Amino acid sequence: MPPRGYCRRHGQQFGPCSCSLGKLSRLVEPAVLYLLCRQKTAYGYELLQQLPEVALTDSEIDVAAVYRILHTLEQAGCVTSRWEPGPGGPDRRVYTVTQVGRDHLQDWVAVLERRGHQMLEFAQRSRELKG
Repeated sequence: MPPRGYCRRHGQQFGPCSCSLGKLSRLVEPAVLYLLCRQKTAYGYELLQQLPEVALTDSEIDVAAVYRILHTLEQAGCVTSRWEPGPGGPDRRVYTVTQVGRDHLQDWVAVLERRGHQMLEFAQRSRELKG
């Protein structure tokens, strides 16, 4: 098992690596990055409302998981955040994607394309067994 803070894809990291490219269970990270790239800035609740339209899972998306992902992405330099006054309410944290985050989304695209091809091949081979 690699040491904590080590990423097989990017090598030794000084902080937590946001590279969860091997963890395809929920696929929330690429969806969050996509939304931030598409609209430039967003706050957490706004992202939560929009995630179902781009979700790569049929499972319910855990609210706490989204905020954990945002925190991890920020630590990795993929997003930045700042506090802004809420309209008639408390301040809210607004997230902005960085170039590192845009590049990381492209890493995800490569992984998803490869995984998509693997899934299609598996489905085809499984269909052939049906006979």
